[in-house]
Amino acid sequence: MSVSAPSRCDPVARVASAAVGGPAGRRLAPSRGFWRALPVLVLLASLTMVGAVLTKQHCRAQGWSTPDQFWHACYSDIPVLYVSESLGTGARPSVMDALGSEGLGQPPVAGAAMWVVSGIVDATSGARGQFEVAVESRRFFDVSAGVLTAALLAAVVAVALAVGRRRRWDAAHLALSPVLLATALISYELLAVALLAGALWAWSRSRPVAAGVLLGLAVGSRPVVALVAVALLGLSLRTGLWRVWARTAGVALVTWLAVRLILFPSPLQALTDSWQAWKDSTPGYGSLWLVPSLLAQSQPVSARFWYGGTGIGGPTSSMITLLGLLIVAVATVALALSTGYRARVAHLALFAVAGGLLVVKSIPPQSGLLLLPLIALAGLRWRDHLIWAGAEIAYFIGVWLYIAASSDSAKGLPAGFYLVLILLRCGAIGWLAVQAVRAARDPVLDPVRVPVDDAEGPTDADDPAGGPLDRRPDALLIRT
Repeated sequence: MSVSAPSRCDPVARVASAAVGGPAGRRLAPSRGFWRALPVLVLLASLTMVGAVLTKQHCRAQGWSTPDQFWHACYSDIPVLYVSESLGTGARPSVMDALGSEGLGQPPVAGAAMWVVSGIVDATSGARGQFEVAVESRRFFDVSAGVLTAALLAAVVAVALAVGRRRRWDAAHLALSPVLLATALISYELLAVALLAGALWAWSRSRPVAAGVLLGLAVGSRPVVALVAVALLGLSLRTGLWRVWARTAGVALVTWLAVRLILFPSPLQALTDSWQAWKDSTPGYGSLWLVPSLLAQSQPVSARFWYGGTGIGGPTSSMITLLGLLIVAVATVALALSTGYRARVAHLALFAVAGGLLVVKSIPPQSGLLLLPLIALAGLRWRDHLIWAGAEIAYFIGVWLYIAASSDSAKGLPAGFYLVLILLRCGAIGWLAVQAVRAARDPVLDPVRVPVDDAEGPTDADDPAGGPLDRRPDALLIRT
């Protein structure tokens, strides 16, 4: 089977290929040795992460201080938490103490990984107190950057293997995304990306237990990933393979519970405290539910002449979020059961996770990284990717200026402009969800099923990442 050349299939890739000699010809011999798709993608991902480190260079050199880190858009949770949570001092807490009080402010798996890396840094820095805080926090950032680079490379390999040999270059959506340059090193989000990509690779190889373990760990790194299980549920109901899904979901649930049992001294109390804290918290940065509060902060010339409220409180936004997640889950299952030609796993997962991000109470700048492996597996066009990436980068710059406005309102971003950036970003995420729905409902729009460079209509290709669902007949179908 020949490899699908992006420069022949994608208009944006065709234009970009001018830098390396133009589009691939139809008689081009297959690449051999190092220049095959997978090694080249790993190299490109490594170079992208080098660029991500360079975008944080000002803070690496000058330290992560407020408001300087916001003015230069180089903020990162990684060194800030290292200092604020005493991970580099003699009072360094145990992993249970650190996570039991939710002190790290991270999901359990991400927080535990951060704690482990802090121990590595402590082991290589000699006696405590020998180095200044700024130097140690920079070392922690550098080691974390190496760990996250390894996570990205693992995710690229998993996606490249899951998409199949013909579409292997689709993993470039993950390896070369501009979003990585801006947000890859804000937190340990790439750990969740790697676990999600690994879970989808295991599913594509019909290994439900391994997929369940990795998916459970991914949920422990970023809870919104649980919506991928809903996408798998819809397709499993359609093909009558709900027992396979139940095995995967059951293993994922057991894995998630095991993580909490291991990491928390009182797991039930920790879960209750986490739930109560989340329920009472007000909408955070990036959320659509923050818009009423931003309207209240706007100047009279913009919004206050027609909006007189003060914003949405914690319990109300929690109820709206839960209702929104329920609607996204139902819509995902309905889409899986109603398309004329069975949707691929990647399309439904992209729709579910994108929809979930739109309704949660907080959408940090790095949350968009979760969409990258799904964009690659879905085989979306680079045009759609870059539309979304442009909005993500605009928001990335704007959110720091909005936060910095509390230090100098004359230089920061006003609430009204920040509101526009939130709407722009959410619209771009919605754009990805729409493209996933279009490709799911019409296979002609899906380049994985309709090779653009050598076919004009649907082929017998089904779903390279479908695993046990691949080429299965329908058992349940809803006609609308």
